[in-house]
Amino acid sequence: TTKNNIPMKVAICGGGNAGHVMAALFPYKGIETYWLATYGDEAEKIKAGMAEQGGVMKATFASHNTPSGTIEGKPVLVSSKPEEILPLVDVIIMPLPSFAYREVLIALKPYLKPGTFLGVTPGQGGFDWVAREVLGNDLGGVVTFAILPMPFTCRITEYGKHVGIQQLKKNYKVGTYPPQFADRAVEITTKLFGPTDSFGHLLSCSLTPINAVIHPQRLYRLLKDYSGEVLPSVPYFYEDMDQESVDYMNAVANEVCEIGAKLRDLGYDITVPHLFEFSQFTYGNFPTPLQIFTDNIAYKGFKCPYKAVAGGFVPDFGNRYFTEDIPYGLCLYKGIAELIGVSTPQIDAVIVWAQGHMGKEYIVDGKLTGKDVKDTTIPQNFGITSPEKLA
Repeated sequence: TTKNNIPMKVAICGGGNAGHVMAALFPYKGIETYWLATYGDEAEKIKAGMAEQGGVMKATFASHNTPSGTIEGKPVLVSSKPEEILPLVDVIIMPLPSFAYREVLIALKPYLKPGTFLGVTPGQGGFDWVAREVLGNDLGGVVTFAILPMPFTCRITEYGKHVGIQQLKKNYKVGTYPPQFADRAVEITTKLFGPTDSFGHLLSCSLTPINAVIHPQRLYRLLKDYSGEVLPSVPYFYEDMDQESVDYMNAVANEVCEIGAKLRDLGYDITVPHLFEFSQFTYGNFPTPLQIFTDNIAYKGFKCPYKAVAGGFVPDFGNRYFTEDIPYGLCLYKGIAELIGVSTPQIDAVIVWAQGHMGKEYIVDGKLTGKDVKDTTIPQNFGITSPEKLA
């Protein structure tokens, strides 16, 4: 493993919103940074954009952050080819959605050096199981870790050139596999993003109540009786939050905490905080759970995922709040729950509601036996058929 006194060489893997921020922030912090964008022609677009402004990426942080205002950073190399970058680095950070894990790991596998630290953020959706399936049970000597929460609330303003950041989070947790490398994963994350604690086993990250405990429940509240009608307006996702939305989140978070408690009883080094507890860890204290959402500067300005149509708006059931948070979030919770004998009535209700609108079938007669379960990251899909195989 890398000794603490050797400067890190970091590769960003992914050309999305968070990748743009890291490409400015890491070099700004004096970290030798490489940028791997394997998807389509992203690498060429990034190189062309940066070339028009002196080879730098620019990132503008809202004024309440540190750093604040516009910073710039210059990655050493931008490429679409893993073989040009991976031999040069000892840390890889992948800010990727869960559905991209497998494809990206397959592309990286031939070029991964033993001893490399491979981090994902936000690292939900069974990353450790996907990594072992692709890289082998020993991970080819690679150390995997997941960083929670996703460090930025951000949006690209001009591809390959500039990204705006509403919020840089202040505190982080990492889960590590193999677990004996947790201290180094904590050091890396602290240097890259900010103060970090260990979360124990990587499974803690898949069970941490963030996106999948927030997004689907908010939309369930708004759309549980929806039947195809055109809607007059698009509510704000967070600022217009109400108590009923928070009550559904609380119910799901309690079920996930119950899963965590049962896993601890079974001997796992698992930490599963409640949604409201983890939100305060991330954002600081708020007088009520509802105000975490309505009064939080990090959550300003986000509209619900609706599409404009003639006469108004309709929900976008192809949005990632469905395509990501159901199969890789709520279904994963349900899969673990089935394995260890925990009942999840609220999770079940939301999955059944969502699958109808998504044209998917996950739950049939209360069990994960639908035809689309094969496309989820439930543990059963990885041959994990008993509680002791989860780690």
